[in-house]
Amino acid sequence: MKTITSEYAVIGSGAGGSVVAYHLAAAGARVAIVERGSWLHPKDLSHDEPQMIARLYKDGGAQTNNDADMFVLQGNCVGGSTVLTNAVCFRMPEDVRQSFARHGCRLDPDLLAQGHARVESVLGVRALPDDVHNPATAVLADGFAQLGVQHGGFQKAMQECIGCGYCNVGCRYGRKLDASQTWVPMAVANGAQVVPDTEIIRIEHARGQVRGLLGRDKKTGEAVRIQADRYVLSGGAINTPELLLRSGLHKGRAGKRTSFNAGGIVFGEFAQDLDGFDGDQMCVHHINERYVIEQIQNPPVSLALTMPGFYGDHAERMQRFRKMAALGVLVPTKPTGEVFLGLGHRLFRRLFDHADIRYRMSPEELRDFRDGCKTAARAMLKAGATRVFMPCATPVEITEVAHLDRIDDAMHSQSDLVGFGSSHPQGGACRGSDPQRDVVDEEFRVRGLDNLFVADGSLFPHSVRVNPMLSIMATADLAVRSIGGITPAKEVLEGPAHDFRQRAMGGKQAEA
Repeated sequence: MKTITSEYAVIGSGAGGSVVAYHLAAAGARVAIVERGSWLHPKDLSHDEPQMIARLYKDGGAQTNNDADMFVLQGNCVGGSTVLTNAVCFRMPEDVRQSFARHGCRLDPDLLAQGHARVESVLGVRALPDDVHNPATAVLADGFAQLGVQHGGFQKAMQECIGCGYCNVGCRYGRKLDASQTWVPMAVANGAQVVPDTEIIRIEHARGQVRGLLGRDKKTGEAVRIQADRYVLSGGAINTPELLLRSGLHKGRAGKRTSFNAGGIVFGEFAQDLDGFDGDQMCVHHINERYVIEQIQNPPVSLALTMPGFYGDHAERMQRFRKMAALGVLVPTKPTGEVFLGLGHRLFRRLFDHADIRYRMSPEELRDFRDGCKTAARAMLKAGATRVFMPCATPVEITEVAHLDRIDDAMHSQSDLVGFGSSHPQGGACRGSDPQRDVVDEEFRVRGLDNLFVADGSLFPHSVRVNPMLSIMATADLAVRSIGGITPAKEVLEGPAHDFRQRAMGGKQAEA
């Protein structure tokens, strides 16, 4: 058995774990970052979608709920899901922060704002430059404008993006400042150790203390034991509650109250070639309290996986790939989902060593999704789309506004949808003030264990509504005060974004 010892063991290297690991290491602590996936360099990535999806995504992108009518995408690599995002950065909405507080999950507004600013500085967050917008952006923005729908551009964690359009399979050019390019190497530069390809299977605990973590090296099969003074779970909203349940912790609470930003994609076909693939995938959006509409111009394989239609119809639509625009519609769900260890795990643990996910859309959520799809369709028709394809198993093709009631007839339940899913699972190990309800206390500590903490999206009592990466990172920045008893430096002057700013300033000084 291989044994790794450290002061802190951080399980997971995504949005939460990477930030905590950096701050702890920068304060002089010995930190081990344990990650189930591999640590890939940009040179290891490519635009081969099937290969990259199989390599970078948990279960090769095939993780679904129990009914197999909803996909749940998560990263399986150092940097976690941040490697697979479009680098979209939204601060946690203030109404969401206030709602969290009413659920007992209080986040000090000043400390959270400081965390947001620190994270944005490290990630180099700024408005996506117009010169990398894909050509469909202006068309869709015009449709929103004609409809009278407020819309805007994205703030992103990019450094000289070239607009290749393959963000969801990692950035082979190293221009996307995800956790694998920022927080993790910054932590390593401060002495942290990364332990990749290592899956933690169980938490050993006794008398209110974690005694160690048991796992295995996924490449060699060798057993691994992690020994630390303090442990931080940052595996995300599926894996953190799963590990708690595997370890016999908080049964009946862990995995409950799971939520999502969930939805599907509306496609519009235009008479002219749009070539929406020629630039960044996500450039324009509309946000309200009920749903979010975001442009998502996927490359061919990913687009084919979500394009509605069967056989000849599907093939015909894919042949008109250049004429397609796409708008994703996401609904912030209520915390009614659940991560649990199902019958397969209990009976065939060696063959089915996997948590189950349960989620069904409520009638209200389905209504909001339908309304979001209608708004997306109206915007596309205003922009000049000749046909709009809805994410329905029963084919629904809209050519004029009068046809929108067909959506109501075709979307009666979640099972009626095509390409329905989420890459934003949240909750499952919720933080709060109620010992009878909340897995994690207000000090980010797992109740009943003095040296076990959580810092990831599983803390959230409900969906944050917007893309959650920045909210998770800022919350982790706040959590490190409880986890490590440290206060982050006012500014973090490390990482590629800082180096880029320094180079840019040097060039301006030279010109002067």
